[in-house]
Amino acid sequence: MVVSAKTIVEAFWSQVRDKAERPAIMHKIKGEYTPVIWREHGLTTELAMAGLARNGITRGAHAAILSHPSPRWTWADMAILSLGAVTVPIYPTLAVPEVEFLIKHSDAQAIFVEDLVQLKKVLDGKPAEKLKFAVLMNGQAPPSTATLKIMTWEDLLKDGEIHLLTAREELAKQREEVSPDDLASIVYTSGTTGIPKGVMIHHRNIIAVCKAVGERLDFKEQDLVLSFLPLSHVYERVGGQFVSIFFGVTMAYAEAIETVPRNMVETHPTIINGVPRFYEKAYQRIQFESKKLPRPQQILINWAFSLGKEIQTKVAGSEGNGSVERREHTTNSLLKQLKAAELRAADRLVFSKIRRRFGGRLRMLVSGAAPLPGEVQRFFDTIGLTIVEGYGLTETCAPVACNTPLSNRPGTVGKPLVGVEVRIAGDGELLVKGDTVFSGYYKNDEATADAFENGWFKTGDIAEIDKDGFISIRDRKKDIIITAGGKHVAPQYIENLFKGDPLISHCLVYGDRRKFITCLFTLNMDNLKVFADKNKISYTDLEELTDHPLVISAVQQSVDRKNEGLANFEKIKRFSLLKKDFSIEANELTPTFKVKRKLVTEKYKEVLDGLYPKEDLEIQ
Repeated sequence: MVVSAKTIVEAFWSQVRDKAERPAIMHKIKGEYTPVIWREHGLTTELAMAGLARNGITRGAHAAILSHPSPRWTWADMAILSLGAVTVPIYPTLAVPEVEFLIKHSDAQAIFVEDLVQLKKVLDGKPAEKLKFAVLMNGQAPPSTATLKIMTWEDLLKDGEIHLLTAREELAKQREEVSPDDLASIVYTSGTTGIPKGVMIHHRNIIAVCKAVGERLDFKEQDLVLSFLPLSHVYERVGGQFVSIFFGVTMAYAEAIETVPRNMVETHPTIINGVPRFYEKAYQRIQFESKKLPRPQQILINWAFSLGKEIQTKVAGSEGNGSVERREHTTNSLLKQLKAAELRAADRLVFSKIRRRFGGRLRMLVSGAAPLPGEVQRFFDTIGLTIVEGYGLTETCAPVACNTPLSNRPGTVGKPLVGVEVRIAGDGELLVKGDTVFSGYYKNDEATADAFENGWFKTGDIAEIDKDGFISIRDRKKDIIITAGGKHVAPQYIENLFKGDPLISHCLVYGDRRKFITCLFTLNMDNLKVFADKNKISYTDLEELTDHPLVISAVQQSVDRKNEGLANFEKIKRFSLLKKDFSIEANELTPTFKVKRKLVTEKYKEVLDGLYPKEDLEIQ
């Protein structure tokens, strides 16, 4: 543990020195996960650092990374930071205009690109005056252009070898001179509404978060973190990469989001950072596959989960008010709390087999970026894999608050981290203050001024804090719907009710300045197929099932059940089923799988308007 480090650069090079022979990262080489020890981790970073220096990157310069997660992402990042330069992460899912905007706005002088596909995005945009060279991380580089030098990753490392012959001591001094007040990164917001803003994060912000997380969560030398979320997002970069560096924990890179189930079995992680959509899909997949098993096995599974839910209810009731203050929690915590022979049998026959699908060693599952559905959380808790939910923003360098395995209150995002102050403004908005909060938006003084109120950062989230200090997030302030009757509706709360529903993939609640609430649904195609087969519905294309009366009726029944717990003005009166699911590729989801509300609303405006009487639309 590197508790004395003042910058993430100091933390990194301390681990290289002190844990030289221990595994730092793991990644796939020729089909097998292979460890890279800290000494090798540091050597590659040093070569990349020297290569950047030889090509003109100096202290304070800005360098971008346009790539999916990989060891080279981390080596590039730590090389940039070790020079006292500034990393600008860019999502690889962005299109040419967005990439062009971020390169220009951030004043990037160099850019790392994953492959020729990502390089083409850079070349297809208008030339950025300050951008001098690009490093192709994989593949053969095409010829340089008149304005942009293009080199391969191998070229960069060769330049580094040459530069190290005469500049090793100078480079070592440069990384020692990186200070807590130096700008470390400009991380652009996902731009769900309006133009992305560049959040300026300093080394002191990163170190403050790492230390605070260490105070709340217990990291062990034997831990292994499986990283599969975008490193372009502050959640994974801080909570995965930087925390692993700070505590000397091994980090394994998933091959892709689609291969995570296989990679968990291959790497046996103890910790994962996920988003609700990941846990929802895992939950739905297990449901989907269990329905295809022979009838006797289905009966066994149903018995085990019924027993688990019964015991969960008793545990929650005995601890009062639904609070789960756990004195001890391991993967078989329910077994230790209740020495029930039946539960031991259920764990042996069912739950342990499901846990093995997650690698068999998981002790900490973290969820952030959006609300976690209660049904999904209860499912994982039943099988002995408790998810701890947290909350944070890019502007707070990720976590503001989080639950822990020992103090987990479902439905909340936990208590504030050590050193973080929170309070609720008069209009219900959550305000935050502390060393983890950013300094401002790059080249946007107006937005920076708007983001603060008397030194408090305005999160834009409506929240509540209970008597024990646990925070509950209700919705985004800007997303609150005000109906034609003046009633305030929190769409995210209603949408969250449908997460975990076997037929429903995504939903978007709508109704601002309208007489009633409506909703767009997309369907889970795997479970839709199971539904069709079970009900003997013939079809040639899954998309045509969205118009089938039985499918519409099943969704209506789900809506009716959810409406029972809502006030009359919150109830969904009408809905529409879309033919296709929302996707990142269609620019409908953020990289952390949150629906881009403004864009989706505009894209499907005609469908939404069709859910209201014509005379209501004419009043608008």
